[in-house]
Amino acid sequence: MRRVAREASTFVAEQASELRKTAADTVERLQPKPQRTYEEVIAEYNAAFTLMSDSGLALLRQRERSTDLITLVEALVNSISNTPKAFQTDFDEIDLRKAAFTDAAEFARADVDAARASAAGAGAGITAGAAVASLAPTAAMWVATTFGTASTGTAISTLGGAAATNAALAWLGGGAVAAGGGGTVTGGALLALAGPVGWSIAGATLLASIALFAKKRLETREAKQEALKAVQQNTAVVQGLGAQLDAFLQQTSTLRESLLTAYGDALALFGEDFRELPAGKRSQLGALVNNTKACAALLSQRIEDEPVDE
Repeated sequence: MRRVAREASTFVAEQASELRKTAADTVERLQPKPQRTYEEVIAEYNAAFTLMSDSGLALLRQRERSTDLITLVEALVNSISNTPKAFQTDFDEIDLRKAAFTDAAEFARADVDAARASAAGAGAGITAGAAVASLAPTAAMWVATTFGTASTGTAISTLGGAAATNAALAWLGGGAVAAGGGGTVTGGALLALAGPVGWSIAGATLLASIALFAKKRLETREAKQEALKAVQQNTAVVQGLGAQLDAFLQQTSTLRESLLTAYGDALALFGEDFRELPAGKRSQLGALVNNTKACAALLSQRIEDEPVDE
């Protein structure tokens, strides 16, 4: 009987302990959570931005290496006489993809230079001029070759002063810099992410200025909450885009390494006559061309970014 009583007492004690723990957890959940500060959410965004930007730059470098390797493969195949006409058809497609990539990259480089020159003129606003002055050509290049269209439709080099500056910011998705009013913070214009958001503009500087703007212009608790929510939403989107960039980078790197190995194995065929090659070597060349097509196709792979929810 005593053992039964002890067991019953232990059970009751355990149950009471569980109830106390559950009650404490409930109270903790019901208590208001401390308000996150602008500095915290901006630091979180900037960390996500930096990781995404690093991945974008790494992807650009891998793609540039891929274009160099594709050129070498094409030279090797062209050195072999009497190759099938299908090879030439494949390389016509490959050359188009390679040209589209290099054209987008060069457009970005040229227009950043033009925007910088225009921003230095008297017509550019201080904020926009400083933003454009901080543009990095390589950052603009990875954005242009990774996201959608690379042009506003009008070459910035044909514009001047503030028009060129605004065109550059619009092309890079930097509407948050030029726009005014609370909508800049609460709507899609803040880090708009319907375009690459001015990612090529120094991300930390842009966000710090937006935070200061928000502190001055948003007086109500509700408005400040919306501002914080907007930054947090964009942080989540940037993190998602960074994950996509990492996947692209892995895919591009893996395929390029495979193509490099295949190219090295086929170098001994330089200058040969395709008709005199054994069946195995012909198949080897066919596989090399197919791998080159796949590598070129990745050059035109784009991330479709989604607008931030209001």
